[in-house]
Amino acid sequence: MNKQLAQVTLDIAGEAQKQGLLGAEQAQSADGGFGVWLGNILTVVMTLGAVACLGLIIFGAFTWITSGGDKNKAEEARNKITAAIVGLIVLAATVAIFNLVADFLGITVIKFI
Repeated sequence: MNKQLAQVTLDIAGEAQKQGLLGAEQAQSADGGFGVWLGNILTVVMTLGAVACLGLIIFGAFTWITSGGDKNKAEEARNKITAAIVGLIVLAATVAIFNLVADFLGITVIKFI
């Protein structure tokens, strides 16, 4: 069953060739199909989320440094950093869960370069 889940694709050209439809011989199948496309989208979203969290941490640190002793600005900066760290932890947990489920099912969902 794991191999069946790994082969979930939208292979329209292959199905047309199996049915012997006219012009199906010229059609080419894309490698991977829907599963690869979804994995690529998730990889990009997770990477952008990590970059955004790190950018927010840097921005919060810069705000904290330039607060000039103002307690409101320092607290606002600390809240930004805290929110970014929580977001990074949630993102890491999401990636870990995706990888755990993918390993259990025998598929690759998220690939980091």
